Amino acid sequence: MKIRGISVVAAAILLLSAAGLTAFAQSTMEVPPPSTQREYQAPAVPDYAPDSNSTPIQLLPPSVWPPHPVQQAPASAATPGQEPPSASLLTTPRQNLVLPSVFNGCWQGQVGELDSIKREPGAHKVGFWTPKTYRLCYRRVGGGPFKLTFTETGVEPSEKIINPHGKVVPISTDGRDYATMQATLHFDEYSVDRDGAPTFTVDENTDLNCKIQGDVMQITANVYGTRDGSPWFRATWHAQFVQTPS
Repeated sequence: MKIRGISVVAAAILLLSAAGLTAFAQSTMEVPPPSTQREYQAPAVPDYAPDSNSTPIQLLPPSVWPPHPVQQAPASAATPGQEPPSASLLTTPRQNLVLPSVFNGCWQGQVGELDSIKREPGAHKVGFWTPKTYRLCYRRVGGGPFKLTFTETGVEPSEKIINPHGKVVPISTDGRDYATMQATLHFDEYSVDRDGAPTFTVDENTDLNCKIQGDVMQITANVYGTRDGSPWFRATWHAQFVQTPS
């Protein structure tokens, strides 16, 4: 009887040990190793689309957008032992702008041909270019400072053009032989459209880059034209203005 009791106890111990080993093996196999991978995310792409109908920046007349004065860099920004950088052009208010002495006198020229012309998107068809005329005089009156005493931009006589008038104003100079100016020209042109008004209004705003070389003023220009106040065309040209008697 005693031997049988011992056998029962031993069998119970063996069953408990086997159950523990099985539970330990299952717990060890069921725990997955920690993952070291992360889900890939593509970099964000900027949401934009290029403008297929983009055009150059509009040239505004001086009365709408006067040029900003050039600002000198602060002295603290300069490298030790060096002068701070200076602007390439010396801009001042137009009424006080003093051009170099090489501009003294009267200059005159005509623009008979264009280098390029491009109609603005959706604008009316552009016709033939009408030659333009320029005359400007830079001189002293009495004991006063030198200034543009007379400027005129007009149209070569044409039966298609009436009421032309315009002017030129100085914008900036490098103090040696170069200056920028802006010209405005207004005129009325007879229309060939039978169903429309007999005339339409043209305004041309022109940026002039002027450089004196000997007794000649070399000019390159960018023109922005409107028809009845709506964008019409952009053009470029170059010409030579020569000195004429005052």
